[in-house]
Order: sequence, then structure tokens, then C-alpha cells
Amino acid sequence: MTFRPGLRVAAAMLAAGLLVGCSARPGPAPVVEPEPEPTATTTTTTSRPPSATRTSIGAGVEPLRNGLNPHLVGDSMATVESIADLVLPSAFWRGQMDTNLLVSAEEIDGPAAQTVRYVISPAAQWSDGTPITGADFIYLWRALTTTPGVVDPAGYLAISDIRTSDGGKTVDVDFHQRVDDFRPLFHHLLPSHLAEADASDFATAYFATIPASGGRYMVANVDRARGMITLHRNDRFWGHGAADTDVLSLKEVDSVNQGVDLLRTGQISYLDVVPEETSVAAYELLPDTQVRLVDGPGQLQLTFSVTSDILSAPEARAEFAGLIDVPFIARQAAGRSANLAVPEHIPPNGQPLTLLQEATGGQPLRIAADPAGEQASAAARTLVNVLARAEVDAELVSTDLIDVAGRRLPAGDVDAVVAWSRDDDTRPTAVSPLLCPADPADPRLRNFSGFCAPETQEALSASLAGELDAEQTEAILRGVNQAETLVVPLLDERRVVVLGQGIVGPDPDLNAWTTGLGAASTWKRQEP
Repeated sequence: MTFRPGLRVAAAMLAAGLLVGCSARPGPAPVVEPEPEPTATTTTTTSRPPSATRTSIGAGVEPLRNGLNPHLVGDSMATVESIADLVLPSAFWRGQMDTNLLVSAEEIDGPAAQTVRYVISPAAQWSDGTPITGADFIYLWRALTTTPGVVDPAGYLAISDIRTSDGGKTVDVDFHQRVDDFRPLFHHLLPSHLAEADASDFATAYFATIPASGGRYMVANVDRARGMITLHRNDRFWGHGAADTDVLSLKEVDSVNQGVDLLRTGQISYLDVVPEETSVAAYELLPDTQVRLVDGPGQLQLTFSVTSDILSAPEARAEFAGLIDVPFIARQAAGRSANLAVPEHIPPNGQPLTLLQEATGGQPLRIAADPAGEQASAAARTLVNVLARAEVDAELVSTDLIDVAGRRLPAGDVDAVVAWSRDDDTRPTAVSPLLCPADPADPRLRNFSGFCAPETQEALSASLAGELDAEQTEAILRGVNQAETLVVPLLDERRVVVLGQGIVGPDPDLNAWTTGLGAASTWKRQEP
């Protein structure tokens, strides 16, 4: 995770409104591999001579909600993102091409609206020795354009074809519409050779573990009973900057007292978790520790389904939104009032709920939330109680987001969903939360609202193509959400980071760090 000091700016507007038109988009081609399986590449690895003692660092992390797939909304969280940064390869890293993975990435002339050619390093390989090839690019494209509840499908839906050559090491990506900033694409590639070629298992394939690594570390063990995730140094990593520490032991921390004890006894030297009411004060009492609050890219949101029988009218959605006391919901969701990051919001308007009361006379208003997400479930449960107090029949639907996005929302079996959204300041990500489905009955990749406005397609395609600047795009977002009432932001992500003893990091001053656990490959164990 990249640290974001201070409060988020305009997160509610970005999360609430980028829309694209309803025209059908070409999906992935049939499942036919364009290249024969390449042979294994002989490479020089970064293995070191065995030593008597393996170096290790312990870190405290937030408990996993679900699996380890960073591309699923239901899995995505700071812990999973950090593991993915350490384990999975990406075409670009913080806006810069990863020269370990790629030799080049550039636009070339071609028959499509835009073609980008990626040349993969001949030495790039997974930790089991299988070469990293265009098959991994194709797999991620297929997965993010067919799996419901994914984080960032927009840029991939603009792809019309992927062609490979040179044994899969040259990858030509054709776009049917221009994507000006293609750098966020093919981030956190996954080992396609260990999954179904058509990505039909994408929702479950990486629940238990990530079976092969293309990064500096590999997942050695996930012990959910003990709350421990163990990462080992990937000795097959071919690039520069190999990991300085042999073992990273990630200990799940679910209370302030546990975190304090682990830091005090030296079992962990670093901590990155969601704060509780007394977290900052408790950690600041520990000697030789530094404590910092950071704002992450996540935002907990209530999204209304426009295909719901109850909330199909903008006026009904506006009634519901006008009832919500966002600071109150934020406190209930987070379970604290200290160090709370409350999104920009409009206070409750006190208007009567005539439309909602009439519409729920025969059936309740159903709000879905993943029971594995404590904050989302708490927010949804509180919203149900708020509606009940206002004499609106409502009920909580506890189910995973794959079920919500893939079946219940398209079928009209739920009317709203509470889930986390991520804003990483890229246009493809901004477009994705309300990307128009080709058919309202289709599984919802990321557009949980199901809203589709054809008149917005030209403007937002221009935004994706880089023809509109950030201010123009934000104006579109603001106007659409004000008119349609699609999303109500409930809580912004805020985390507490603690640096104890035993780590030599990027700077002695924690406040100077720009990254956290995801850059742990550069950390060294501080000898006593």
C-alpha cells in the first residue's frame, strides 16, 4: 500500500460517478491459445549460499476477509495488496515500467484503435520455473472481463484482442477504443498455468494461497487457524533488487492488546492495521516505537441498484440517501469515534419517506453485505435498523460479493449493497465502478448499481482516452451522482502504522516512508 498522508480529497465524487455508455463491448476471444506452450528458460537466479540462520522479520497485519486475489472486491484489502506487491509481477510499478518483467512497453502501429506491445524479459519466470508469457496477460484479461465483482475491469473491457509471438514473450494488445493511460493494466499478473485457461475458476482459484510467485517473495504457508501467513524469499527471482530478508512472518492482529503484546515482546517489528478507539494512545506508550495514521485508497460505500423494484426511481434513491447520517454510520461501521475518516456528505434532510414506505409494503428493502467484512456488515445492519425506525421494511442479506454481483443484483434479489471500493487515482479505476453492462441481466463486473446512460458514453470515452482533464471528469461525476443518487460514501479507509525495533527500513523516521509492507523486500533485520 502506498501511504496517503492526510484526509482523502474528493473521494466521494470520484467513487460515485464515472459512467460509460451502454453499447456492447467485445469480450475475450474463445479459449484458444495463440502460441504453443513455450519451453522453460534457463536463467540465473538470485539464490544465495545456505547460511546457518535464516533472517526473518515479523509484521502484524489485518486479518484476511476472504482470499488472496487482489483483483476481487471481496478479497481486496491492505493485507492482500501488500502480499500481491511482494509476490506478483506487474507491467508497471507506481507509474514506471518494471524493467525486471519487461524489456519494453510501447504503442505501435496496428489495425486497432490502439495497440500496445509488451516485450517480456526472457529471464522472467514463475517460482516453479515456468516462463512468464503472454498467456498470463490473456488469462488476466479473460478473468477481469468475465468474473463478477472484480476491482478494475474498465481498461480490460477496451481490449479487443491479445496476440503473442516469440514463444509468448512478445505480447501485442489491441484496443477497440483508446486507453490513454495503459500503465495500470496487467498489474499483479497471476500464474495462468496453474488455473483454468478460460479463467472460469478466477473467483476461487486464489482463495487458499497464491501457488506460484513472480516477485521477490513467495507464499510458503497460509495458516488461518493460527492467523499466520509466511512468505519465503523467492530464490528463482531473476531481477535486480532481490529480497534482503529470507522470511516474512505476517501475524494477523485483531485487537489492540494483542498488537501491543506482540510489539513489546519483539514478535513483530511492524504493524499495519485498522485502528480501534484506543489504538494510537496504546501504541504510543510503547518505548522505541513510532506511530502514524495513514489514509488508504479504500472507501466503504452504499450503492443503490437501479434495476431494483424499490429503488429504480431516482426519487426513491434520494429519499433513502436523505435519511442517512453518514458520520453516525461511519462510527457504527468502524466501531470507534477516534481517528475516524468521514467522507464528504450531505446531512440528513428530514424529508418523509413516502415512496420507500409505499414500495416496501409488500416486500422488504434488501441490503446486501459480505459477512466476512466486519465493517461492511456493521454498516448494512445499521442501515436496516435506521430504515426500520423510519417505518420502512428492510432486511440484511448476508452473502459474498461474487453471489451479489453475479446473481442477486442482476436478478433483482437485492436492492442495495454495502462494499469497499478502491480509488488509486487512475482513470480506468475511476470508470470501473459504474461501467455500463452490455445487458442489465449480465453479471455485474464492478457496476453494482447497474446504471447505464448512453448520453454519457462519448464524454467518458473521451476521459478514458485522455481527452478530458481531471477537473472536467470530476464535473461529470459530480453532476451524474447529484442527479441519479447512485452511491453514498460511508467511511474512508484510515490505518494505524507502528514501527518498532528490529527493522532497517527506507528511513529512520516513519513519517518519511512513502510505502509500507508492500516494499518489505527492501527491509533488513536490525541486529542487536
